[in-house]
Amino acid sequence: MGGGVEKPVNVRQPGRVTIRDVAADAGLSIATVSRALTGTRAVSPAIVERVRESADRLGYRVNSIGRSLRTQRTNTLGLVIPDITNPFFPALVQAIEHSARKRGIGVLIIDADNDPLVEHAALRTLLDRRVDAILISPTHVTASLAALAESARVVPTVQIDRVIDTDLPWVRVDQAQPIDDLVTGLRLNGRKHFAFVGQASTIATSFERERAFAALMSNGAPEQPLRLIEGVMSAASAGQATQQIIREWPETDAIVCANDLIAVGVLQALRSAGQRLKVAVSGFDDTLLAEAMDITSVRQPIEELANRALAAAFGQPGAMVQTELLGEVIFRGSTA
Repeated sequence: MGGGVEKPVNVRQPGRVTIRDVAADAGLSIATVSRALTGTRAVSPAIVERVRESADRLGYRVNSIGRSLRTQRTNTLGLVIPDITNPFFPALVQAIEHSARKRGIGVLIIDADNDPLVEHAALRTLLDRRVDAILISPTHVTASLAALAESARVVPTVQIDRVIDTDLPWVRVDQAQPIDDLVTGLRLNGRKHFAFVGQASTIATSFERERAFAALMSNGAPEQPLRLIEGVMSAASAGQATQQIIREWPETDAIVCANDLIAVGVLQALRSAGQRLKVAVSGFDDTLLAEAMDITSVRQPIEELANRALAAAFGQPGAMVQTELLGEVIFRGSTA
């Protein structure tokens, strides 16, 4: 065997790739690579792609902590939702994450569990994490106001879906017009005696839907009783409301529900009472539940809602964005 000396192999240790290495591999200056990776100045898409290919091949990762210290930005969004068990909010969260990802923004999500105190703590946690902006669908029309104002003093804070402070930025869907369209459609289908099953009036969107329904009944059928019941978002509560409607207003031939989960509970109660074929039932939000169970519902433009909210949160500093979108009634078998 030979007695030569074995030459050591220079193996790059994980995490040791530098921006200088990426620049050398891409055949570009360090300054150009830096601009391409951070987006601080305009660089052609071809150069950006070239730099990213080199960075991926070498295993280079941007030092996000160091960059945050330099730019005073974390490229993160805080998102506070009131109730993850409400089928509407997982769909909204997904749309927001998709929109944020396109902008290179990470999302920190906190479920407030329908509790203003939990919500307040969540906002403070996000502010401690130095998020660049916050999207929030407030849990309570009054109890959430102080925490919302506190957040807005620190970072851009945009109300999404639920709006409780019209002096702060918001992006929402008109809650009244779809109720009008829904009732009009049901009247054309021969329905005459309407009831509404909602949630607590402390929930902004439910209250707006309830108020729109009451106004329609007052103007369109003033001689009839106002058949309106508040409950909570559960099948049991919806069942109790349905029993009350059957007992107190047996002439009811259409029940408008504040959301799809309530509509499912109402349908179950009507079937148990042998009233399913007599009464039309509608929901709101057009979640997978509505589609799966053939329930008439109001479809909200969730993707556009998310895109507009992200644009408001990361747009011109100090800009007052207040955007209202339109929903669409999707008629299905539950109101046939």
